[in-house]
Amino acid sequence: MSSRNGYYTLITINHYNRMLRPLGILEQEIMDILWKKKEGSVRDVFEELKNGKSIAYTTVLTVMNRLAAKGCLKRKADGNAFIYQPAQTQDKFLSGIIKKFLTGLSKDFGKELVARQFAEGIESLDPKIARELLKISKK
Repeated sequence: MSSRNGYYTLITINHYNRMLRPLGILEQEIMDILWKKKEGSVRDVFEELKNGKSIAYTTVLTVMNRLAAKGCLKRKADGNAFIYQPAQTQDKFLSGIIKKFLTGLSKDFGKELVARQFAEGIESLDPKIARELLKISKK
């Protein structure tokens, strides 16, 4: 697709960058902790995060509440606190991002172009890796 002064291309690239990285850095770190632990309180996540950086408990609380509001986390009452857990597995979350990304590419650039580029990418892989990908995709 062409456009005047590459404006459309820049907008499209920014759009796809956001699509591939729907979470901020701290949101991603929190999700990674909870995917690993399966569940945890704000205190649990805070304790793990503060080992590597200077961060406020209230910041972690706010971000976890926002992740719950976005539907990324579920929470259940546990006394005076909440226990949070991921709303879906990491694989399912990542699959959703990839599906949304490929659907967007297909709409913006056409299914044929996307399919051709994907096929060329697979062909350029080591045949053993290509077979492994095909096997995984059929699960």
